[in-house]
Amino acid sequence: MLRTDDYRLIYQGEIYDAINRFTFDFEFYKKWCGHMPGPVLELCSGTGRLTIPLKKAGLDIMGLDLSPSMLAMARAKAAAERLDLTFIQGDMRRFDLDKKFSTIFIPFNSLQDIASVADVEATLSRVRKHLEPGGLFLFDVFNPSIHLMVDREREFTDPYHFTTADGKRISVREKCGYDAATQINRVKWFFNIEGRESLEEFNIRCYFPFELELLLKYNGFEILHKFGSFEEKPFVSASTKQIFVCRQTPGPDSPR
Repeated sequence: MLRTDDYRLIYQGEIYDAINRFTFDFEFYKKWCGHMPGPVLELCSGTGRLTIPLKKAGLDIMGLDLSPSMLAMARAKAAAERLDLTFIQGDMRRFDLDKKFSTIFIPFNSLQDIASVADVEATLSRVRKHLEPGGLFLFDVFNPSIHLMVDREREFTDPYHFTTADGKRISVREKCGYDAATQINRVKWFFNIEGRESLEEFNIRCYFPFELELLLKYNGFEILHKFGSFEEKPFVSASTKQIFVCRQTPGPDSPR
């Protein structure tokens, strides 16, 4: 059996790109990352799905991600397009760069990769430290749907099918289980790689609307806009997304 660690090292970047081919968030981040002049930092930049086209659109941008395999894929893609683009390995809870940014953003629900209040507050503290005065902080997360999570507990999703660059045929199925006490959606991905099965389990922390607004308020951020879609429709109960445009409020650790 192929171990999960083997899959992560060898195929993580390819699997990520194969599953996540969408571009519906690009125009939103292009607009808001270009709202203020100055450098932009993408946290959890992955394989450069947004970083690379934003660089091509003229933004002064760099990416930070924890995964070596994701970063390797991002650097290879940027090199193939002859882009002078920096990708740094780092943890959004602990990064410390000798630079400030006009805009910092965390796309594609990546804030949900961290579960504890302490980790969220550590991330927000790092963002505040690295923002220029008046700088913007952007991010998106799911609007939790208990109904959807219950449905995902009952059965597997239809599998994704794709072929890697070295010709390996891969399919991926997903099943979820929601833990109400911790607000964590526990996700299982079942991989079939050339007939060999492997399992990856990961957690998606659910953030409910008022909870997020309070976390931002008490960690030094003012919410300028909250949208329910990347087309900037108002946030309502039926919205599938919570999309924030924030600015840091004055505090002891913010520049004045």
